[in-house]
Amino acid sequence: MQFSAAQIAPLISGKIEGDSSVLVSNFGKIESAKAGDLAFLANPKYEAYAYTTEASILLVADDFAPKQPISSTLIRVADPYAALAQLMQLVEQQTAPALRGISSDARCAEGVELGEDLYIGAFAVVEEGAKIGRGCKIYPFAYIGRGVTLGEGTTVHPHTTLYHGVQVGARCIIHAGAVIGADGFGFAPEADGYHKIPQLGSVLIEDDVEIGANTCIDRAVMDNTVIRRGVKLDNLVQIAHNVEIGDHTAIAAQSGIAGSTKVGKKCVFGGQVGITGHISIADGTILGAKTGVSGNIKEPNKVWIGAPAMPLNTFRRSSVIIRQLPELIQRLYDTERKLNEIKGGK
Repeated sequence: MQFSAAQIAPLISGKIEGDSSVLVSNFGKIESAKAGDLAFLANPKYEAYAYTTEASILLVADDFAPKQPISSTLIRVADPYAALAQLMQLVEQQTAPALRGISSDARCAEGVELGEDLYIGAFAVVEEGAKIGRGCKIYPFAYIGRGVTLGEGTTVHPHTTLYHGVQVGARCIIHAGAVIGADGFGFAPEADGYHKIPQLGSVLIEDDVEIGANTCIDRAVMDNTVIRRGVKLDNLVQIAHNVEIGDHTAIAAQSGIAGSTKVGKKCVFGGQVGITGHISIADGTILGAKTGVSGNIKEPNKVWIGAPAMPLNTFRRSSVIIRQLPELIQRLYDTERKLNEIKGGK
């Protein structure tokens, strides 16, 4: 499928500079795009490629001021990255296969409530008491446990496991291998070893949540582990029992949050972040990669990094000192030697 700049610009509220009839049929990275590709410039460090790219169309910000001639047709938008995402979503909607119906190799228990226009693939299992909303897609080998609820338009990819009683909202995406509702890590130490504490709660996932491949969200001891509206979890994220994650928080891969911690709204966590249990993280908190948090973060909209976590400016100053440590230690040794020489001379 080919689209002209004139067709694309209205879809993203863009303004065209250049040939409005130029056609594109693919997306490309600005540094390697070819004729017929649409690329974008969102990060200033890639600006140099804007003057060498072969892309036919280049999405740029409204305030972008070129320093050299650009051969591509420009479409100016408020946010190039968001505009690109919007276009890619439109393409996905047009090209995605229209999956409908229940495979003869799927197993649905008696009494399961099935909405219209859904898809259940081969060897998927839906247990008794489950409620599957309109337009849901359950891919092959997925397991939907007893009493699970899936809201309208939710997609469950292959080899995903949803334990009994898990509630998932509308338009969620759960990627392959995710495990939702397994027992939390609860054990009582006794003289003869550890005694398991039954995990009698469940997991509540609200609307528009995306959960990455092989991510695990444990069920609560009581009540629910809660993932609020719009949360985005990357691959290999661990969410322990009774954790609550606020609206529109994004957490990158290999991060782990221990039990009963409450994460605020619109937080952003880099990869391999570790957070201890029974603490609170304020709204808008940004944690850099590998940050270790062992206490409450009370002030909202602050950036933290390091292990233990510290404010960004403190971390930067500390990093400077750490790099200077070998020289400082040598200076200390030299000073001690000189003092000893002076004492010896006296």
